[in-house]
Amino acid sequence: MKGAINIDLTGIILKGRYCIVEQIGRGGEGSMYLARDLELGIFRAVKELPASSRREAGLLRLLEHPCLPKMIDYAERGNFCYIIMEYIHGRSLEEYMREGYVFSIEEILCIGDVTLQVLEYFHSRKPAVFYGDLKPANIMMTDQKRLYLVDFGSAVFSYSASYKETKGTRGYAAPEQLQGKISAASDFYALGKTMEVLCGKKKFRYFLKCPALGKFIFRCCRTEPEKRWQGTAEARNELCKIHPLNLRLKAVLFPLAVALVVFVAVLGSGLDREKLPELSQMLTPVTEQYFTMEYQTGSAIWKEKIHVHIEKELQNLQKVYQKTQDQIRILELLAWNGQLADKADHAEIYYRQLLTYEPEYSKGYLEYGLFLCRQGRYQESRAVYRQWKNRAEEKRMQIADAFAEEWQEWKKEAGIILGRTKQSFLEGAF
Repeated sequence: MKGAINIDLTGIILKGRYCIVEQIGRGGEGSMYLARDLELGIFRAVKELPASSRREAGLLRLLEHPCLPKMIDYAERGNFCYIIMEYIHGRSLEEYMREGYVFSIEEILCIGDVTLQVLEYFHSRKPAVFYGDLKPANIMMTDQKRLYLVDFGSAVFSYSASYKETKGTRGYAAPEQLQGKISAASDFYALGKTMEVLCGKKKFRYFLKCPALGKFIFRCCRTEPEKRWQGTAEARNELCKIHPLNLRLKAVLFPLAVALVVFVAVLGSGLDREKLPELSQMLTPVTEQYFTMEYQTGSAIWKEKIHVHIEKELQNLQKVYQKTQDQIRILELLAWNGQLADKADHAEIYYRQLLTYEPEYSKGYLEYGLFLCRQGRYQESRAVYRQWKNRAEEKRMQIADAFAEEWQEWKKEAGIILGRTKQSFLEGAF
């Protein structure tokens, strides 16, 4: 009730039984109080609302679920109504995060599953109930890790799914909800947003370790309602299949996880569009696969699988990171991966792409020339050197010293590869 005076209710006794002890919270529509039941000697939670919002009390009275606070009694006083409920001794997930608590993947999956159980109960009512304001602030967790869904101020029955007054919380409410329409799909959207927020700063790391989690959240947050989960049973079935990758699978499947992170971050249809992480951060889990026990001691077939997955993952990153230096770094790694996999044709393709993409990148010519030397293709290597030399001469006034130094390094490395018997080839190049 806009303009209402916030009166301290401490000491007031409702219905001659519930003594208000203190205010423990305040929301957009009303306040929450802690009260003592004078008959039973236990604490109750009392929610104060404008009398015009008594609909919430009527709705809560019809709902009974282990993860919902039980409505005990109801009272009215002046222009306000009071919902007396079971007191849940705990904190909201938002409070946990504010205090620095970091939720693990397992905890996020558990929270998602419990929430889906409650949504399944809501959506199966006759008529169905749409919660409408799912967010970390409305999920309570006790010290025993038991979860409760609270605050039903935005909940509506399915027959009133279109309304002029938009409720819900921006950042969690689905696009159609902000336009005055709500459905079961709207609750799935808010669930995805909630799980995403619970990932916190570790979101990309979690998606790397558990790509199916990112996929689940992405589908929840699709802009079009029909592209989200079509029922709680379907959503729960998929959620129960999600497991973080174990150590052995990670060596092979890590690239697929990176691809999912890039896919989610770039499309961003439902997730927040945010700055991509630094390329080096994304490359680390990819290149680390070369140093795993699976790669170092694995069979040729096992190594081939890893090389294939690394190549695919680097290609995915190439589509996203468009800065020149990022493209150069990725193409270099693709070429080296091709050489490690004994796929000279692949390596050559990437070296050619590197020179096409950045013809002024001198190191690209040097790397390509050394690659051709290792293949025994000396004439082609000499041609690459001449091509590089011609470009270098065009800018010799500015960068001659730098190129000369790099050429000496190339000459030194090539000399080792070719042996002293091939040294005349290099001298002839001059």
